[in-house]
Amino acid sequence: MKEVCRLLGIKQKSTTLYHLICNGLVERLHATLKTCLRRLCSEHPRQWHRYINPLLFAYREVPQESTHFAPFELRYRRTVRGPMHILRELLTKDIEEPDVKSSYEYVLNLRRHTQDSS
Repeated sequence: MKEVCRLLGIKQKSTTLYHLICNGLVERLHATLKTCLRRLCSEHPRQWHRYINPLLFAYREVPQESTHFAPFELRYRRTVRGPMHILRELLTKDIEEPDVKSSYEYVLNLRRHTQDSS
């Protein structure tokens, strides 16, 4: 491994296991997640675990300042179609895939009918 790193000009840095303060990137990520969790959980602090998956999804779909790419884009080589993206497509009638459009229209119509009937 040392030879590969030498050939590619890579300088490896290691941190102490379970001592995250040595790794600034991980520290910064954790600080961001903690701040967001505090804001989301202000009303129901004991329900913090419910917000982790949506929070990570939101974090991964936002372009980072250092790379100008979202982590999702770097991992999967395409942009994520999150709930807000799909909602924007529905409102602007800009959906190209008929199956997606009909599924979401069905859900919206069903919701509208249940609200009207109650």
